[in-house]
Order: sequence, then structure tokens, then C-alpha cells
Amino acid sequence: MSKRFTAIILIANVIMGLLLYFSSQKMLFELNRTNPYVTATRVNFWSIYIGAVQVGSSPIPLIITPFPNLPSYAVLLFLVVNACFIIKLLSEKTKQTTS
Repeated sequence: MSKRFTAIILIANVIMGLLLYFSSQKMLFELNRTNPYVTATRVNFWSIYIGAVQVGSSPIPLIITPFPNLPSYAVLLFLVVNACFIIKLLSEKTKQTTS
């Protein structure tokens, strides 16, 4: 494995780590941005369902809106990129052993 390919892998993983950090910070910001009455009612891989209390009515209804779960998208992207690197590494290894 060449030094250039190793450097590409390291830089890509650093960038992916930063994207994961920033996407989780974006989710925390969006959850806490509107008011203290915002709650996450349900979470799945693709989205987070955020409920906001509507002030001024009795009883207080919960307005639920889906918000994309960005950290899980980032993890999925990281897995795909790392799988591509592993496939490329294995193909280079088989080329080296056959020649």
C-alpha cells in the first residue's frame, strides 16, 4: 500500500469524523432551538420525530414533525466510503500476490 493511498484514507476518515460531529451538533441545535417545550417523541434510523407544545390552547396538543436523523446518514456514508477503501485495498493486495 502506497503512502499516498494511506494519506487519502486518513484524510477521508478525518473528514468523515468531522462531518459526524457537525451533524450531531446540528441535531442538538435543532432540537433545542425553538423553545424548552420541544421533545423528541420518536426516533428511528431515518428521522427524529419532534413534538412541540402549541401554547394558547387548552388542552395543549402536541404538533409532531419529522426531522432527518443526520448523524445516522453520516454513519451510513462513512461505512460506504470505508467499504470502498477496503475493496480497493483487497484488490491491490490480490494484484501484488499474483504478480
